[in-house]
Amino acid sequence: MSLIVSIIAKRDVEVDTEDLEAQVPGPHNDLFGVESCRTTLWGSDVIKELGCELIYSLKETNVYVFDEDLEKLRNEFIMMMDHLETVIQHTGFDRVYIEFRVGNALEMIKIALREKDKVGIALW
Repeated sequence: MSLIVSIIAKRDVEVDTEDLEAQVPGPHNDLFGVESCRTTLWGSDVIKELGCELIYSLKETNVYVFDEDLEKLRNEFIMMMDHLETVIQHTGFDRVYIEFRVGNALEMIKIALREKDKVGIALW
């Protein structure tokens, strides 16, 4: 099983999320890691120590982010990238693996921010 990052519609809103996700530029896609990344990467102690609360919460549950929290999630991923060497050292994941998945999330978030009155982001 794999984790994915998706654009999701707000309750009672009609929007084509597949069309929005199709706007993600290649090579990016919806891949967010293997299921074990919940604890070994996104839910690792180093992510918690960096203050990445939304990302870290994936350790226990799927994450659904809307409205102002979209910016918060974006900032958490930027924080992660700003401390990438530390994340690599503490998790054992390589640079390419992390950068690609964070890039996937950031590209989805960029689109969701343009349509934040209609959509949010799911990490699941």
